[in-house]
Amino acid sequence: MSEIKSITLRRFNAYCYVRIPYLLLSFREIAWFEAFDTKMLGTIVIDDDGEFNYMILARDKRKIFRAWDFGTSYETKEEAEAEMMAAFDKYENDGQTVYEQGDEKKLPQEFLVPQVPDEKLHPYYKILDTRGHEGAKNLINEIIYSFVDVDGNYIKDFQTTGFDGRLWELYLYTYFYSAGFDLNNSYKAPDFLVSYWGNEFAIEAVTVNKSEQFDEPNPSNLKEAFLLSLDYMPIKFGSSLISKLRKRYWEQDHVTGKPLVIAIHDFHQSSTMEQLGSMTWSRNSLIYYLYGIRPSFKTSENGNITLGIMDTKDGISQGFDPIEWHEWKGKKIESGFFNLPDSENISAVLFSNNATLTTFNRMGQLAGLGSPDTKMLRAMDVFNDDPNSITPHRVIKNIQDDDYEEAWGDGLVMYHNMNAKYPVDINCFQGISHVFFDKDRHIVYGYPEPNNVLNSMTIVLIPESGS
Repeated sequence: MSEIKSITLRRFNAYCYVRIPYLLLSFREIAWFEAFDTKMLGTIVIDDDGEFNYMILARDKRKIFRAWDFGTSYETKEEAEAEMMAAFDKYENDGQTVYEQGDEKKLPQEFLVPQVPDEKLHPYYKILDTRGHEGAKNLINEIIYSFVDVDGNYIKDFQTTGFDGRLWELYLYTYFYSAGFDLNNSYKAPDFLVSYWGNEFAIEAVTVNKSEQFDEPNPSNLKEAFLLSLDYMPIKFGSSLISKLRKRYWEQDHVTGKPLVIAIHDFHQSSTMEQLGSMTWSRNSLIYYLYGIRPSFKTSENGNITLGIMDTKDGISQGFDPIEWHEWKGKKIESGFFNLPDSENISAVLFSNNATLTTFNRMGQLAGLGSPDTKMLRAMDVFNDDPNSITPHRVIKNIQDDDYEEAWGDGLVMYHNMNAKYPVDINCFQGISHVFFDKDRHIVYGYPEPNNVLNSMTIVLIPESGS
């Protein structure tokens, strides 16, 4: 008989994007299984009455794992597991790989099947077929089976010119699912309409992209990165955010009266071994632009930069000065996005620098979807909760270490609009960091997650061929 094996919750989750959040109130999953080379999945649950049940999941016509067989009301976990194993037996040699449920209206979304000639494929899409990236390839493929493509061109965009934007949308979808949101796929715009236990939110995704007319080279050191963060990068963020503000999504019937969030990711520069990609340093620029502030600093005669600090009731904090404009090489925009006309309709801006193939590769590897001989080392700057320090913790971890943890919300930060017409309840967006601006005290404060990764780089190690 083919193997039926116990698996981790992380691996089960990588295949299973079908749970309805509120159903988890009725039972708790306690064990997870994989059968017949991932033909089927299984789980043991305990319900509110203390009874044990099992559920077997199989791929439907769209290749999505869904409930297919179940058993209820067992007195012990061992009894439920034994009955599940007996139920598995009848499917091992039934000749089926698809268990059609009758409500499938579309064929599977085959992400790994190119829809355009090879020369038109995005270079990052091609990376998925290289050694060491099996985790990302397999994980993204599984997630996309359940992703609802309301536009009809999602996969083609992903494979070609829209790679970054579509990856950002997929990252957000995965976070929303893992955080317990219910997704409403009835509308094309904004990108997401989600609810968390009755609290509804509209979310529009946008990216900061490369521009031949207005791009600076990657900084080669932290000083250059800091100087670019003051005006150049706020203008880049502002261009993307203002374009979404002009869409006036809040006037749409299904958005009116709900918090509207713009989710933004910076993809305009990639890292090299010699230079810092913008994803590693641009996040502070967003704070400056959103709240109309600039860090206090002094430049010494030898060119060294010293940041100003201030005493608050909570301890030592970064000092800021109010500003009105950002100007860089002839381009000028007004600072303080949350003070612009109509911006009160934007409840918050959600930011991440973590929606990358590297992240999906790590998460796929952690779930066991990567190559077993691939190793990954991750160097991270992690938020330092010491109020007397303004420097992060520097950490290097092997992701296979027993104490390594990573969640989809790591690195996600929500910047709240102090003028919002419909503020966001932070309790609805758990597992991420939240930042606020006090207009009266003129300070930035927040609620960081313990594993708030500010930026990171991952080194993928694979053995030489034949070794």
